[in-house]
Amino acid sequence: MQPQHEPMFRIPPVTGWLIAINILVHCIRLLLTPGQDDNVLNALAFDTSSIRGHDSMAIMSLVTYQFLHGGWDHLGINMVSLLAFGAGVERPLGRVRYLVLYIVCGIAGALLEACFAAPDTQMIGASASISGVFGALLILWSIHRTGKRPMGLLPMALIWIAVMAVTGITGLGAQGSPVAWIAHIGGFIAGMALGLIFKAKANPLRP
Repeated sequence: MQPQHEPMFRIPPVTGWLIAINILVHCIRLLLTPGQDDNVLNALAFDTSSIRGHDSMAIMSLVTYQFLHGGWDHLGINMVSLLAFGAGVERPLGRVRYLVLYIVCGIAGALLEACFAAPDTQMIGASASISGVFGALLILWSIHRTGKRPMGLLPMALIWIAVMAVTGITGLGAQGSPVAWIAHIGGFIAGMALGLIFKAKANPLRP
């Protein structure tokens, strides 16, 4: 019997659907008038002050903000990052745990940003969620490939947090738009924590 060869490039289903939904949402927004798009942002973006009111829309926006982006460059960077990191987490964790991790990390990032951001700051983007996926990926690889990683887990995590802080504070690569770098760090830490929680049920990673 000949060995079955897997496709060289295959996107896991949840990662693929997340990318597709993000792109679809952005394309729909491009069809709206500026006024309509502003209404969408006001309804679905996360306002750092709204969570104090405990209304249902504010709670829902902790999820919906993750599917809004500021432009094709913002969307493209996030989706390429999700494509790069997602498979390495979805396959060992499984679809349900991976989706839970993705959404919860986005929520954790938004809540941490709300603790430090100026009042009435609007947040959009999947960066906190994707940072969480990366954090979980570090945990899973450190567990299953002990001795094969070039650096220890803690130094890699600290370097990543430092890079997020520097780029966020300086606005490097943001083209004048504020960067919710605290949300990135919040999502990353949440991803590492959930990676540790889910690790016992994770499937082994293949080389």
